[in-house]
Amino acid sequence: MQDDALLLRHDAGSRARTLDEMDELGADVVKVQVYWNEIAPQGRRKPSGFDAADPAAYVWGVYDDVVQAVIARGMRPLLALGNRAPDWATARRGRYRGTYRPSAREFGLFARAAGERYSGSYGGLPRVSLWSIWNEPNLFSWLAPQRARDGTPISPSVYRQLYLAGHGGLRATGHGGDTILLGELMPLGAGSPRKVPPLEFLREVACLDRRFRPYRGRAARVRDCAGVARIPTSGIAHHPYTPGGGVHARGKRDEAPIAELGRLTGTLDAIARRGRLPRGLPVWITEFGFQTDPPDPFQFAIRRVPGLMDESEWIAFRNRRVRSYSQYSLRDDPLRQSGNTFLRYSSFQMGLRFEDGRKKPGVYDAFRMPTFVRLLGRDRMEVFGGLRSGSAGRAAVSARVPGGRYRSVGSAPLNSAGYFHRVFRVRRAADAKYRIEIEGRRRDKSPVAR
Repeated sequence: MQDDALLLRHDAGSRARTLDEMDELGADVVKVQVYWNEIAPQGRRKPSGFDAADPAAYVWGVYDDVVQAVIARGMRPLLALGNRAPDWATARRGRYRGTYRPSAREFGLFARAAGERYSGSYGGLPRVSLWSIWNEPNLFSWLAPQRARDGTPISPSVYRQLYLAGHGGLRATGHGGDTILLGELMPLGAGSPRKVPPLEFLREVACLDRRFRPYRGRAARVRDCAGVARIPTSGIAHHPYTPGGGVHARGKRDEAPIAELGRLTGTLDAIARRGRLPRGLPVWITEFGFQTDPPDPFQFAIRRVPGLMDESEWIAFRNRRVRSYSQYSLRDDPLRQSGNTFLRYSSFQMGLRFEDGRKKPGVYDAFRMPTFVRLLGRDRMEVFGGLRSGSAGRAAVSARVPGGRYRSVGSAPLNSAGYFHRVFRVRRAADAKYRIEIEGRRRDKSPVAR
C-alpha cells in the first residue's frame, strides 16, 4: 500500500494509525516516495563543502520514523528514490521544479547516501532491501523533457542515466543483492508530446527501435546509446491504471493497462533476447487503484469499483510474472480549492476511505477480501479470492439459485499469501449467486462471463 500524504505530511499519531490500518488490512509492503529535493539542501547552487554521499548531510525528517515503524509492524518498506531533484541538481527550472534533466552524477551520490543510511549499520537504523528509482519517468510532470520537437523520446535516455547512477550508488553501499526495480511507469501516453508510453519507453531505455533492433548512427547518438549494455535490475515497477473504459480497455499502441500485462512481459522478453535486460523479469505492480464518483464526477461510479478491483486482482494473480499488487491510496486527497470544476477534482480520489475518513461502501471490503467469480460453462465456475490478513485456513463457497437458499459447493485452502483459486461444478451456474466466507468475513458475488 502507499499513502504518502498520510505518512509524510501528517503528525506522528496519524502516521501510526495509518500504518496500523495498513497492517490490519494485510499489506506486507509499504511504498514511500523519497523526495530528493525535500531532503537535500535548498538553493540554486550546490552548497560549498557539501558531501552529497554523506547521509548526515541531508535532513531525512520523517523518513527514519516511517522506515522504523513499518518494520516494527512486520511489513517491509519499499523506498522509491528521487522523484524531484533539488534546484542545484537540475539543468534548469521547468514547469515542474526538480524534473528538468536532473544530474545523474548527483543522484548517484544521493542514492549512495540513502543506501548507507538504510544499510543496517548506520546510527541504529534498520536495513531496507526493497528499492525503486524515480516515479513515472515517462510523464512530463515527473521528468522533462519527454520528447524533442521532432518527437524523438528524450526522457528514456535521461532516466537510463539516473537509474544506472542510482543502482550504482545502492550497489556501492552493500545493496547489490537487494530488489532494485526499474520503471515505476505510468501505463498510457500514446500520441502525446508530454508522455512516452511504457513499452516504447522500455525499448528506448534499452536503445532498441520498434523492431527491437539496436539504434545506430545518428539515432543512437541523439539517444546517448554509446556503451549501453545489459541494464541490471530485479524487476519492472509498473502502474497499470485503466483507461476510462475500465478493466477491459486495451489501450493504444505501446500502452500497458491492467488488461495488457502480457504486452508488457512480451516487451521485456524481447528486450532480454537482445541482451539488454535480464531474462524472465518479474513485474511489480507498485501503484494501482480506481478513482470514484463520489466524490469525483469524472470518474468511475462507486458502485462499479468493487467489481473492477476484484477483476483487476484476478488478472494480476493469473499472470505468473506478477510479483506484487498494490493499493494507492488509503484515503482520498482533499478536493482542490478552485472555481474551475476540472481543477477542483484534479487530485486523487482512489482511496479506500473518503477524505473525511469514512470507509467507501464496497470498496474497502473489496480490497480487504478480493473475490471474483467467472463462468466457465453451463455447470462450471471459477472462484478466485482471498483475505490479505489470512495465511491459513480455507475459503468456503456456497451458491444460491433464485428461490432457494445458499448451499455449500465446496471449499479451498488459502495459500501462504492468503489467496485461493478453484474451479467448482454447480448446476445452473449462470443463474446462481455465490457467497465466499473466510475467517468470519464474507462477500456475495454474481458470476461474470469472460
